[in-house]
Amino acid sequence: MRRALTLLALLVVGALGALWLSGGMAQVTAWAMEAQRGFQTQMAQGLRALRAGQPGALAAFWGLCFAYGFVHAVGPGHGKFLIGAYGAGVDVPVGRLVGVGLAASLAQGLSAIALVYAGVLVFDASREALQLTGDVWLERASLIAIALIGLWLMSRALRRVIAQSLAPPALATAGAGRTCPDCGHRHGPELHEVRALSGWRDTLMLIGAIAIRPCTGALFVLILTWRMGLIWQGIVAVIVMALGTASVTMAVAATAVMAREGAVSRLSQLDRARMVIPFIEGLAGLLIMLLALNMLKMA
Repeated sequence: MRRALTLLALLVVGALGALWLSGGMAQVTAWAMEAQRGFQTQMAQGLRALRAGQPGALAAFWGLCFAYGFVHAVGPGHGKFLIGAYGAGVDVPVGRLVGVGLAASLAQGLSAIALVYAGVLVFDASREALQLTGDVWLERASLIAIALIGLWLMSRALRRVIAQSLAPPALATAGAGRTCPDCGHRHGPELHEVRALSGWRDTLMLIGAIAIRPCTGALFVLILTWRMGLIWQGIVAVIVMALGTASVTMAVAATAVMAREGAVSRLSQLDRARMVIPFIEGLAGLLIMLLALNMLKMA
């Protein structure tokens, strides 16, 4: 079953790559943007129905919010790219990265709630000021953070390549965390120790970089519900919207990790596979940094 899922993940990644190279992603992006505009119109209508007390209006409104979050995640965005590239380049358990995808989406929703209610209650900010803060300043901060994560992955991969090239041949064969047969000491941590050390740090970096920039749709809903006096309904709607986004982000995370595991299992048959794997992480970091910087120029 695991092998079948890994093969499916490789096929999905290959299909997405072919779609991107053929220019098909532009059509997907255009469809997602148009769908988001349509959902925003329907959500505004749903809020009017909710305010009028129509039966079933609240459930229908929350359903629209979930659908908006899903479509929003399918469209252009750096969050899922960061999660996907990280999973493709770093040795991370699939369950952990799926959890990161869920936590990042929920944290992004919470950041929208904090921005809107801090703005309107503490700073008496206007709708235009909130939109400017979310769509410009916080987006730039998020992209800078993502670029720094890419740089961090590149530097970590470089350190691993250097450490492997300088390791004694006997130690390289036995593994860095084991006792060296020549001196009787350990020259590095075990794999599970490295994962434990970097896991929490990487998790916080990924969640923080994504959560800095709140979703535009979440800001739209929160501002409207605040003006209508539907405060708790709007807060729940944003959480539901975040779950819609998480459904896509979690799928991207699982696909990326499984595709990487499939590629690494192939590389493990090569004599120098242990030298190739850090280069995969470095390449993922480079792609993350270049995409973030490119989007930063357009922001």
